[in-house]
Amino acid sequence: MSETDNRPKQNGLFAMRGSKLNIHRMGQGEPLLFLHGAQGLDGTEPGLAALASRFDVIAPDHPGFGASEDSTLVDDVRDLALFYLDLLDQLALKHVHVVGHCIGGWVALEMAVVSSARFKSLVLVNSAGIRLNGVPRGDMFLSSEDDLLKLLFARDGAEWLKRWRATPEREDIYDRNRAAAAKLSWSPRLCNPKLDRWLHRIDVPTHIIWGGENRLIPPAYAEALHELIAGSSVTIVPGCAHLLHIEQPQIFDQEISHFIRRVAS
Repeated sequence: MSETDNRPKQNGLFAMRGSKLNIHRMGQGEPLLFLHGAQGLDGTEPGLAALASRFDVIAPDHPGFGASEDSTLVDDVRDLALFYLDLLDQLALKHVHVVGHCIGGWVALEMAVVSSARFKSLVLVNSAGIRLNGVPRGDMFLSSEDDLLKLLFARDGAEWLKRWRATPEREDIYDRNRAAAAKLSWSPRLCNPKLDRWLHRIDVPTHIIWGGENRLIPPAYAEALHELIAGSSVTIVPGCAHLLHIEQPQIFDQEISHFIRRVAS
């Protein structure tokens, strides 16, 4: 892909601020930017495939994750938020639905606090970003593999992990994603301690979706975000944990699609 291209091809590398960003692009319709969580993307996420039946889904591998190069511009989540605001400018996406999961939700919050001028709506799925006193979270970095699956899934997540362990190349990406996630969110863990004081600046329709059995970031965080973001709505999904787009892809798709239709009407 040439340095002058201003739209990424499907599943292609895109020149962005001095590095190459790998972007998974699928579907047709209104543009929807999906910002992934700490586990990254393996390219088979059923929730994204479902969204692609209705939207032009743009799902980058964050810098340092997946097939994206590291970026010297990105040291923390605030840097990543500014990086993605630049990406929206470069892609000339004037009205985009933004969906963020876990760390990606934190990035989306930081983006919206700085500038929501290009946002049409915001959906937060089991989002990191704030710290709630007295509500302990799980630790995905220090957990054993078995305990990690219990944090991420309400039921059995063995098949998901098996896909990541299918080849040495995929195992390398899985480990690279964990290292990149730790860089962004190790200390303080999964949050910006000052972010809550600025969430009043978010002025776009916002929906919060949470797994009722999320032991990594418990549902109390959904209610806290709901109180901090004026006019937001919230849905708690029973029988689901942290990886909603993997464990309950139909509900993931329905909740996002129904919300976007509602705010567009």
